[in-house]
Amino acid sequence: MAFLSRLFSKKADDYLARGDRYFESHSFFEARTAYEDGLQRHLSGKDAETADDIGGMFRVKIALANRALAELNIAEAVHAIDRGAHAKAAEHLDLAKTLTDDLDLREKAEKLLANLVENTNDTNKLAPSGGTCSSCASKEPEAQADAHYEDPNLSPLDYYDLLIRQLPGEMYSRYAGLGEKFAYAYLAASRDEHAEALALLEEWYNGSSGDIYRYEKGMIQYRLGNTHDAEASLHEAVAENGANPLPHIGLALLLIDGGRLDEAAERLDAMIAGEILPENARMLRGDTCQLAGDTDGAIRHYGMLLSTPFARSAAERLHDVLIHCDRHQEAAAVFKRYLGGCCH
Repeated sequence: MAFLSRLFSKKADDYLARGDRYFESHSFFEARTAYEDGLQRHLSGKDAETADDIGGMFRVKIALANRALAELNIAEAVHAIDRGAHAKAAEHLDLAKTLTDDLDLREKAEKLLANLVENTNDTNKLAPSGGTCSSCASKEPEAQADAHYEDPNLSPLDYYDLLIRQLPGEMYSRYAGLGEKFAYAYLAASRDEHAEALALLEEWYNGSSGDIYRYEKGMIQYRLGNTHDAEASLHEAVAENGANPLPHIGLALLLIDGGRLDEAAERLDAMIAGEILPENARMLRGDTCQLAGDTDGAIRHYGMLLSTPFARSAAERLHDVLIHCDRHQEAAAVFKRYLGGCCH
């Protein structure tokens, strides 16, 4: 974002912006990875004072991503409790507690865990499963994920399920039914093993779910630096199924990253008008205004999100824009109403 360039080096700004866009699209694991990569890069720099400032910002962002992942784990635990999968619920609650220092979330997880213990006669049922469910019995693909697998308390396919829980609306149900081969391609991409992910994706594709195939292929191509092919794949995904919101948001992110702000704004406006992830699109629309130097437009779009579930993220951005415009009284009012309870 333009006004952050005064504080951050170009590379740090890139990592921060990338992480923020992942966060806004509810891809919290990818957001955390981008923030961690940015932190690692800048801690290795020579300017200790600047690195400390940058490091502090990245650590706050990492904590926010971890908090969001903790919330996802708690939601997944509640879902597991409802279907009687108490051991799986306990795993998610334990993981939630390790992800965040947020006292309210930790207390919520601990209460749910205590209720599980109290309401389960056989406490052995709450022992970690170690990922031994029968759906994970395919040894060959599991070995592909184990070398880089981050959480020993979840099997690869359970971890895949956690990742796709971040997807909007009906897309979770679609992704959940794509099978193990697709899951391992998705996991490889989440580890930035993009060449392997593309090979696995091609091996999986049998002609069905073409919009998902072309969207995932496009995102992998973009991460491999093949911007032209990536854009073509994303357009093909939109043409095949305009109701799938993912290629729409993917194209918007590609255009923003490429500095094609007018095209990005046009696509985001169409998404808003078409009710395609309208709140995500509006947040990104505010970002494009900032990048283009249109502070009034950024204020307008962020302000329209203050009555939505995106209120806190929008308020953070709105507060920053108002401060940058020397509108300190309005910034203070936004902070008091929407950000006063923020522990960061």
